[in-house]
Amino acid sequence: MVARTYKRRKQMIKLEHLLVATDFSACSKEALDHAVQLAQKMNGRLTLLHVFESPFFYPAETPLGNYPEVYQWLQDFKQEELKNLDTLTNEIRKEGLPVEALFKEGAPSVEILRTAKEINADLIVMGTHGRKGFSHVMMGSVAERVAREAPCPVFIVREKKGPEKR
Repeated sequence: MVARTYKRRKQMIKLEHLLVATDFSACSKEALDHAVQLAQKMNGRLTLLHVFESPFFYPAETPLGNYPEVYQWLQDFKQEELKNLDTLTNEIRKEGLPVEALFKEGAPSVEILRTAKEINADLIVMGTHGRKGFSHVMMGSVAERVAREAPCPVFIVREKKGPEKR
């Protein structure tokens, strides 16, 4: 057996810019708590990202303007999501951390990966619902896709189950 020696890196891994993906669920809020603690310890900054994904499919050739009620509902839903993002951002600012909020539309995994590259994130922090079986096959896992293709490390916080849940 050949003995290998481990050489320490000369510089510490930097975690100055954390990208935190949120869907406003309990597990993403828990991931945000972890990100805030990390950023405080590392004197870092946060970029809080929410990706709005249309809750229904409609053909591209069918403009939503043809359905004013649906269009208005969708606009109201987006405004509510923006308010949620602003609320979270203000809560983080109260902690004394520098934070930027981004609101994007599209497929969550695609937009998270794109944003991580655009902002040159040092770490992506996100929650996962931990789906299994048929649900995982049908829904997939945004966290899994991001972890596979991310340009930086990914810290995934799993949703708590049972009595220890907050």
